[in-house]
Amino acid sequence: MLKYFNVYRIILKTFGFKARPLATFWLIQLRHAISAATRGLDHLLYPGFRGRPLDRPVFIIGNPRSGTTFVHRFLLTTEQFCAFSLFEMLLPAITARKIFGGLVDRFAPVSPARYHSSDAHETSLRDVETDDVLEFFHFIDGGFLWSYFLAWEDVWGSELCQRYFDLERQTPRQQARLFRYLEACWRRNLHHKNRDRIIAKSSIFTMRVPTLLQRYPDCKLIYIARDPVSTIPSGLSLLTGVLEQSYDIFNATREEDRARYLENLYQASCQVYRAFDEVRDSIPERNLRIVTYPRLMTDLESVMQELVEFLEIEPEPGFARRVREQAEKQRSRESGHEYSLEKFGLDEERIRKDLAFVYDKYDVG
Repeated sequence: MLKYFNVYRIILKTFGFKARPLATFWLIQLRHAISAATRGLDHLLYPGFRGRPLDRPVFIIGNPRSGTTFVHRFLLTTEQFCAFSLFEMLLPAITARKIFGGLVDRFAPVSPARYHSSDAHETSLRDVETDDVLEFFHFIDGGFLWSYFLAWEDVWGSELCQRYFDLERQTPRQQARLFRYLEACWRRNLHHKNRDRIIAKSSIFTMRVPTLLQRYPDCKLIYIARDPVSTIPSGLSLLTGVLEQSYDIFNATREEDRARYLENLYQASCQVYRAFDEVRDSIPERNLRIVTYPRLMTDLESVMQELVEFLEIEPEPGFARRVREQAEKQRSRESGHEYSLEKFGLDEERIRKDLAFVYDKYDVG
């Protein structure tokens, strides 16, 4: 409960009085109650989920806006994996899906997806989303909590920052608590959708690579590398766009608060790049494939063939055709999104200097 009070205190101090967070609080309590009850019923009605093995789980990692969502959703079309839609993350129990699954569209007016711009990141309750949402809505914690709210008061380098962005320092008990919940949800999904393997996408997992390798020695890691000059302002635009829709941040906040917040988000973005680079050379080759964004755009056929072999799968027959069709679209596609570095207090020279190792080690353009 103290966590909610702290978040609302930050909202009051930063944005002024808003009634919507109070309504959201009660919706979250209702979600918690329904989720807990239906997860309990799963043990009675669908006990088989507990025995589902997590065979060679696939984790797509990398900075937000690197192309991770595209790879995640595209690999799902092989029909060899399962992942969660946003609705399924809000209510992961099989029982809940059976009861409420036919009503998904009716929940759209209260869906968190309504605050996202579909131009930058198309999402809805039915769309597959990042597994970071599982942690956020269950624990009201994690990188989402810091990025949207706590970063308004934090100062980079603080103990709080280290808690959220030096995740390998977490105690075994903290790690076990999180993965116990995630694994129960993944097993439910495998059982419900009758699949053998999960594929999860999580930017936060980029900072959990040693833990992933320890818990799942046979896991497959796909790291997507993209030019930080593109990913960082795009990621900041996505985050601030959600808050702009909710709180009109660029009119409702003080300039010094916005500057501190944006600097914190920038430093967090840099830390995600650094976290992977620090462990890259220690990851066994059998566990890792690195894909650069330029190759995704210009050579999708080769990239997908390499990933299919790496993941040890046989896609359904139409997959090769979809790859060819998508590759043709991408070769002639020009991005319609341009993000202003100046709007976020950044410049290209600083980004290239702070993240010089990305340009030295990855062919990101």
